[in-house]
Amino acid sequence: MSEEAVHVMLAYEDPSDQRSLSPDYSSSAEESHEKTELPLDSADDPVPYVGQRFPSQDAAYEFYSEFARRCGFSIRRHRTEGKDGIGKGLMRRYFVCHRAGNTPAKAPSEKKAQRNRKSSRCGCQAYMRISKSAEMGVPEWRITGFANHHNHELLEMHQVRFLPAYRTISESDKNRILMFAKTGISVQQMMRLLELEKCVEPGYLPFTEKDVRNLLQSLRKVELEDDGVDLLRMCRNIKDRDPNFRFDYTVDCSGRLENIAWSYASSVQSYEVFGDAVVFDTTHRLTAFDMPLGIWVGVNNYGMPCFFGCVLLHEENLRSFSWALKAFLGFMNGKSPQTILTDQNMCLKEAIGIEMPATKHALCIWLIVAKFPSWFNAVLGERYNEWKAEFYRLYNLETSEDFELGWRDMVNAFDLHTNRHIANLYALRPMWALPYLRNHFFAGMTAPGQSKAINAFIQRFLSAQTRVAHFVEQ
Repeated sequence: MSEEAVHVMLAYEDPSDQRSLSPDYSSSAEESHEKTELPLDSADDPVPYVGQRFPSQDAAYEFYSEFARRCGFSIRRHRTEGKDGIGKGLMRRYFVCHRAGNTPAKAPSEKKAQRNRKSSRCGCQAYMRISKSAEMGVPEWRITGFANHHNHELLEMHQVRFLPAYRTISESDKNRILMFAKTGISVQQMMRLLELEKCVEPGYLPFTEKDVRNLLQSLRKVELEDDGVDLLRMCRNIKDRDPNFRFDYTVDCSGRLENIAWSYASSVQSYEVFGDAVVFDTTHRLTAFDMPLGIWVGVNNYGMPCFFGCVLLHEENLRSFSWALKAFLGFMNGKSPQTILTDQNMCLKEAIGIEMPATKHALCIWLIVAKFPSWFNAVLGERYNEWKAEFYRLYNLETSEDFELGWRDMVNAFDLHTNRHIANLYALRPMWALPYLRNHFFAGMTAPGQSKAINAFIQRFLSAQTRVAHFVEQ
């Protein structure tokens, strides 16, 4: 009998299972059809064999996983079968090569761009099947099918450790990584220190930089959830001390804090007097937690900034912005401002149109100007400052007719006919250019110089290291 025949018989030792492992195990057209065959006998490396017994399915999995690691691949749990042939009363389980099966192609989506990731699956049919039995009334699991054929190259020992199944971070290493993170060192530095501590060569830790980054991200999410609980508790405590303190929040389907907004009694009083013109600045984030932050600000009769309210959002979309504006109006007893200045954000623009239909919406000129270096520096080169001076001249013109003529001349003079940012600015001119806004009251906040005072005021509330619960106290 040929060696290949032995392999085939071994793969289907159970006469009740003379069939292919799975209909989706056909080889990929992109992969080589040459098969890698492993030796079935070795004194040093025990090989699974039909009839081999295990006290549990987990013990069988660990045995096969260790065999796979030595050979240069990893395994995963596949399907189960029960007495009814489906899964009821588990009687049979399959473990397969990590490259088994084929990933079905996703239908192209017009709404969302698809990332073209190549799948590692190539229809490999290497597997081990175990079945449940009882000897003398004691349940056990035995191997009833085993195939060693691989239609892909196997990894060398120094490569196999990079497979996800064999990358692990021990509890002691997690504690060290957490300690390193608190000192502020980079992930690369963490890896170098751990390599030195463990006396291993660079790149030979049982985990990668990506694993460390994923760990830190998961820890940060837990910290954020803890901060959310602390923030709600603090808001309730402030409400107990000051019944005029106002806050509102939403939670997600898992009961975790999603959005929260708050305002103080003094802020509500200030808004009653100075709330005709409002800036809603949503361009900041709490860096430590990657949360979008919105702050409502106005100016008093001395031109000094005053705080009206604050909101932390889970996402920057129409639903979140609509909720934030509703919460703000609720704090302010339903009074909408005459005018509101914001950054250029289509979702926010739509939300203002829905929640504040009578309010004049305009764009903060200083938030627009802040983007000019990235938009025009490379395009205009040495003429950038000259163009910027001309832009400010146009911005401060008295009439829209003069603006239209001046804008056309500026585009011609600087050869900006095809520049998309210039086209976008022109399309939005009624929302930012003073010739179109002079009939509306903005309390002087359309002046570029006002940005320094308002931004300095907002920075008082921001700190990358501030915990969210402390943030509300400021």
